[in-house]
Amino acid sequence: MVWKNKFHERINQLWKHAKEQNRKITQTEYAKRLGVTRNALMGWPRGSGQPDVDGLVRIVTTENVSLSWLMGDERPKVENELLQDELALVNFFRGIRSPENKDHLLWLAKR
Repeated sequence: MVWKNKFHERINQLWKHAKEQNRKITQTEYAKRLGVTRNALMGWPRGSGQPDVDGLVRIVTTENVSLSWLMGDERPKVENELLQDELALVNFFRGIRSPENKDHLLWLAKR
């Protein structure tokens, strides 16, 4: 496979998805969510640079996508990759601070 950096296309897809989820979101608000300026964000889809490594990590974490996808990987999805609902459950579980509550949730899940 010849590697082609598709960051510019993928960031545009993420912006469109954010607009579909919340029609009122502005470019400035979305840029803040990603930790960049509006000008930087709007330049990326046109091919005007891309973020540094820390910026890429912020994007994949915020948007819940893989770094390989963001950069252009087009291989088929891995069979054991988590689905959105499964990932939401994992993140919910990780957010529980009380060990007792985690134990209780695990107990419920096994029933």
